[in-house]
Amino acid sequence: MQSRIDEILTSVVINELPRRRVCSVSPSTTLGEVYRLLAEKRTVAVLVHEDDELVGIFTERDVLNRTVLEGDVEAPISEVMTREITTVKADDGIATAISIMTEKRIRHLPLVDSNGRGRGMIGGRDVLRLIADYYPETLLNLPPRLDQKLTRPEGG
Repeated sequence: MQSRIDEILTSVVINELPRRRVCSVSPSTTLGEVYRLLAEKRTVAVLVHEDDELVGIFTERDVLNRTVLEGDVEAPISEVMTREITTVKADDGIATAISIMTEKRIRHLPLVDSNGRGRGMIGGRDVLRLIADYYPETLLNLPPRLDQKLTRPEGG
């Protein structure tokens, strides 16, 4: 099983993952508008673009760490967004994305095109779904709780 996972991680590129819908806003968009957009679109992050250039990202973690105690809903998103953006490209490997997420302790990576424009986003859950797709029988036959042990045989 381990060698199969290694093969998946080294051979599959990000472009093979299903595309996650991305919400994009301008730096002047208010924090209140971004909150509404996150809730409406049921998404966990927005990319911030200025003149077609990716200049920031605002995630659910930013909501918790940067805005809950001090956030003014009328403030522009540019005041609280993450400016130091780590991105991946469509032809990067899944292992590259996992490595970046682990090293930088981030859960969502913007996907950019060759010009640096945000075109999508991938998260840890996307990677897990990819791996799960390769092992449907194993996952479907797991007990409801992984710590659950059978004490007697089941069935008729």
